[in-house]
Amino acid sequence: MSNQDDQLKPYLCDWLAKQADATPDALALFDLATGRQTTYGEMFDRSRRIASVLANQFGVGLGDRVLVVAYNSTDLYEVLFACWRIGAIYMPVNWRLVTSEIVAIVDDATPALMIADRAFEATVGELDLPVLWRTDGEGNPFETAIGASEPWSEFVEPDLDATTNLLYTSGTTGRPKGVISTWRMQAMAVNQAAHVILGNATRTLTAAPMFHTAGLNSFALPLFYYGGTVHIMRHWDAAEALSYLSDPELGITHTLGVPVQFQMMTQCDGFTDATFPTVVRAGVGGAPVTEELLTQYQQKGLMLCNSYGMTEVFGVATLPPEKAQKKLGCVGWAVVGTEIRIADELDTPVPHDTIGEIQIKSEGVTPGYWQAPELTASTHTADGWFKTGDMGRMDDEGALYVVDRKKDMFISGGENVYPAEVENVLALFPEIAESAVIGVSDEQWGEVGHAVVVLKEDHVLDKENVRERCSEHLARYKVPKHVSFAENLPRSAQGKVQKKELKETYD
Repeated sequence: MSNQDDQLKPYLCDWLAKQADATPDALALFDLATGRQTTYGEMFDRSRRIASVLANQFGVGLGDRVLVVAYNSTDLYEVLFACWRIGAIYMPVNWRLVTSEIVAIVDDATPALMIADRAFEATVGELDLPVLWRTDGEGNPFETAIGASEPWSEFVEPDLDATTNLLYTSGTTGRPKGVISTWRMQAMAVNQAAHVILGNATRTLTAAPMFHTAGLNSFALPLFYYGGTVHIMRHWDAAEALSYLSDPELGITHTLGVPVQFQMMTQCDGFTDATFPTVVRAGVGGAPVTEELLTQYQQKGLMLCNSYGMTEVFGVATLPPEKAQKKLGCVGWAVVGTEIRIADELDTPVPHDTIGEIQIKSEGVTPGYWQAPELTASTHTADGWFKTGDMGRMDDEGALYVVDRKKDMFISGGENVYPAEVENVLALFPEIAESAVIGVSDEQWGEVGHAVVVLKEDHVLDKENVRERCSEHLARYKVPKHVSFAENLPRSAQGKVQKKELKETYD
């Protein structure tokens, strides 16, 4: 075992058992939608009962995937720890996806069981999977099953390289890709908690969807090792989030969001008089914080802290609050145990302040993508660096600046949108000869899709009809908000569509 393995090994344990033994009455979970509060003793008991349901009622075992299609809820962390208890793999999926998108993921991952909210029955009800439904109020099958089960006593001994979670993201090829998370990555996240001052007094607010790494992992999941409290919003609501962060009795100390969410809060009626008396860390990811937004919160005594991360890596870079004003546009320095370099197309490091690809080496890097060895090989260098596809630079102090995001990808309201996926749908339209999708600025969502379409000769299409037909195949946030028709698309000498020119024209 390597020295690094020795350092991570202490985090390989039953986190809930540890906290239930030490502080059983400490608050672990607060479901803000229902008001339900769960102590560590109760969470430990419920997760063990859920493990019994999974194993005894549905035959879920070591390495099996458990698909979850549900709104944010404290239940979901209990399901996650139940999966870890029996060695199963927790697999939350974006509930905004349409049926065909979820079917593609199911075909790839072949889960053994689905846990789903009844609200999504029209979307997932016809999947050929055993299902355990969740509902609000009386007659909740999920709660009935828990109440009828005895606590599962065993805990599968963790292995650093065993898979814990499987998170699907849209891929640059238009096909979903399953990002593998391991115990090694979970241990790294706990080890790196010192950067954001996590401890048993920490109270986080989770507003991001829990099918994303930001909602599931950041600040929240490692906190269960330390015995803090996770507050969960079912849905994002700017006014509600502002009230929670301003409430001294709730005592929120940490939260994480994308810039558009913090911008939305500034537009709420209560922002003028709002204060943040207990918040010590407000992390921002997905895009740089503007000077205007930074100033708006700084005037209220809260410094927004940029950070950089992704589903594939637990912990990359973070910017201390005291450096935020001096390093505008910077996403911070590498966290402990993580190396960052900027490399050229040959994976050779480049000098300071030279733009190149951001590459990462860390125990927190995913070992790969589910059943996709070629994709895994293409994103991992022979000497252990992960190729993010993001372009950036580092200054002479080692601070990282993200110059451009993954090729063509844009972020709409915190959701990654890959144009290739939308273009694949547009290619199904018999009237369309070719298309290109770009992200354009939007006051509400940060960016939205703009489809530039070339029609076949003697064919006609209505812009709204394009959007309506796209919505039959794509989640709402992926549907282009704007559609333009063009005679042709700008191309390079090699025949490649020049999306930079399209952005200059349409953004």
